[in-house]
Amino acid sequence: MRALVLAALLAAPAAASTEDVAFGARGTALADAVTADSEGLSSLTVNPAAVGQLRRIQIEATHRRLFQGQGGPTDLDGMGLAAAFPVDTSVLRGAFGLAWNYDVAGPVATDRSVALTYGSRSWRELGPGTLDAGLTFKTIGRSGRVQGGSTAKAGVDLGLLYRWRDNAAGLSLINLNGPATDVGPVSDHAPVTLKLGVSRSVRRFAVLADLAQREPTPSRGASTSLSGGLEYSFAAFKAGLFTARGGLTLGSRGKTLSVGGGWRVLGASLDYALRAPLAHGSRWSNVVSLSYRFGAWDPEAEYEKLLTTEMSYRRDLSQALEASEVKQWKLAEDLRLLREELTDLRRDLDAKSAEAGEAQERARRAEQAIRLKDLEEKRRRAEAELKRLQADREKLKEADVAGRFADEWRRYQELKLQGVPSAVLIERLKNVLSEFKGRGVDLSEANAELQRLQRRQ
Repeated sequence: MRALVLAALLAAPAAASTEDVAFGARGTALADAVTADSEGLSSLTVNPAAVGQLRRIQIEATHRRLFQGQGGPTDLDGMGLAAAFPVDTSVLRGAFGLAWNYDVAGPVATDRSVALTYGSRSWRELGPGTLDAGLTFKTIGRSGRVQGGSTAKAGVDLGLLYRWRDNAAGLSLINLNGPATDVGPVSDHAPVTLKLGVSRSVRRFAVLADLAQREPTPSRGASTSLSGGLEYSFAAFKAGLFTARGGLTLGSRGKTLSVGGGWRVLGASLDYALRAPLAHGSRWSNVVSLSYRFGAWDPEAEYEKLLTTEMSYRRDLSQALEASEVKQWKLAEDLRLLREELTDLRRDLDAKSAEAGEAQERARRAEQAIRLKDLEEKRRRAEAELKRLQADREKLKEADVAGRFADEWRRYQELKLQGVPSAVLIERLKNVLSEFKGRGVDLSEANAELQRLQRRQ
């Protein structure tokens, strides 16, 4: 009987601490719909692939008091620390993430987890965008507070992230191996969770959505949830960047409404989220986070890193163009030789036809026709390959939009260093933004510079 009572106490509160809960207040305000989001550390515990898009070292501390999770009601009082470290070498290009969470699950259990994550950046080009992958290795520890006992198991998360223009799609598999979290007589394990997410950014506005499916566990049954989030950012004169957020979760075991906001200045961010249950509960949840992005205050160093990356990209692009030109020249030469051979063959066929008899002429014509057909087929294949290479070459040239933007940004920096008046700099920035708008180039730094110049006038 005592074991049954303990199992009932442990079931609801402790379950959500091992489920798909986003890290920090930003993710909570967006209803945990961050599978396809690569802004900050919110998706570190939801999709390992998203951390690879971070280009600055970031740290974040958070405290959460949750009564509603994605999988249903819970009772968590915990805190967490997370950090991301970008890497850009010939072997690894992406970012490492480290997360530590400590949760008191009601009065009956304590959960601790440590996770190491790696996510790639621009791993594979696929169609109009890039595909990235991520992997998380974590340890999950649980100890009982009522009857004692403890356990510690290893878990694995996998994730994919596909980005094109201002859109992204994410897919993740959390708790792939379903690590056991048994405490004393109570058997339980972290649920295997499949998440699919999409996001789209339009200027300062972002829309996110997630669909999640969780397997049944001894503590609670299977569940499905659909969540969405909205985010809008706006700058205040000499006061930093403010962000308003909202989210809604509709699930088989709970429905919640989340709101929140954030303030960012000089690389530091303060975020808060409030979550209200619409069904299956009455207690409100709240989360607060404090984070810092190193290097955000040094635009010259950031520009130097950007320029170095773009120069490397342009070298690779130039080599690809040269290889394409050589292959195209060889195919054109083969095509020319085929055409000459075809012309000679036709002349020879006409000359032989005039000299030979009717029967011999028919045999020769049949043989020549077969050869002619083969040559025509080779010519068609060569022409098709030539057209394909020309199309690939045009695509490679079109892909150099980022390189041309880097050149324009460098010229702007040179004008700025020469002391050119602000009016001229503003006009220059407007022209650059107009030219590269909607072409897949990150214009956030140029937009921020334009706003700064306009405020100074």
